[in-house]
Amino acid sequence: MLRHPAYPVALLYTTAYAVQLIVLHEGGTLGNAVYGVVALSLFLVYAPVTLVAANRTAASTYRRRVRDPLDCTPVDDRQRTAATILGVLRGPMVVGLAGVPVLLVLQQFTTVDTVVPDDAIYQQTVLEYLQLPALVLGAGLLGIAVARWLPRPGALPLVALVLWLGTIQMAEFTNADTVPTRAWFALWPVWTSGSPQDALIRPPLSQVMWHLAYLLGLGVLAGIAALLRTHGPRRALWLAAGTTAAVTVLASWRQLS
Repeated sequence: MLRHPAYPVALLYTTAYAVQLIVLHEGGTLGNAVYGVVALSLFLVYAPVTLVAANRTAASTYRRRVRDPLDCTPVDDRQRTAATILGVLRGPMVVGLAGVPVLLVLQQFTTVDTVVPDDAIYQQTVLEYLQLPALVLGAGLLGIAVARWLPRPGALPLVALVLWLGTIQMAEFTNADTVPTRAWFALWPVWTSGSPQDALIRPPLSQVMWHLAYLLGLGVLAGIAALLRTHGPRRALWLAAGTTAAVTVLASWRQLS
């Protein structure tokens, strides 16, 4: 999954952004620029592209040219789906976890005292950065669910576009004394929303942890949905889905207070 071509193609965007920063560098803080490029690569590129990589990996077992050979193996659709889910856990999510200490180290070389306010970087805690692997996990599991439930051309781009536009619309906020309610429902860390001035609005850590639980709950529900599309016993899956949905609803409510 980590060798999927979607990742190197997306890396070209990050490279172009980094080159632009170098070319347009006007004496800003180098630490802030490096941190910005890495954070952009992880949150805006790596996490969303995992949706594509996981989707295409899961969908590959349903291609017409491989169906006959796979049908002759002792592995059924549920086992293949479970294996793809484990692939997300052992591949993309591990990289997401590795990005947490990288960001923690890089932010030590950043500052909020910049000439241009939009260049300021406000430091976060390790618990807040855990939302990165949660996003990667959720994106991967959603990609698998889409491959199982919507195996049609154009379904993945449509889902990705709806999620992207919806997240941007909900996550953006400015000129407020508190984080607006809709920002907490975005599939995004709240502290990345809005402008650097909005980062001064620091919600309690407990709220951030409930948001983390909310993101994890949605990801797990996507994984269960993918498994429900396969043949086999469903009682345990429905029980897990109900429990996860209850926890996710609780987390979505608690993150507002």
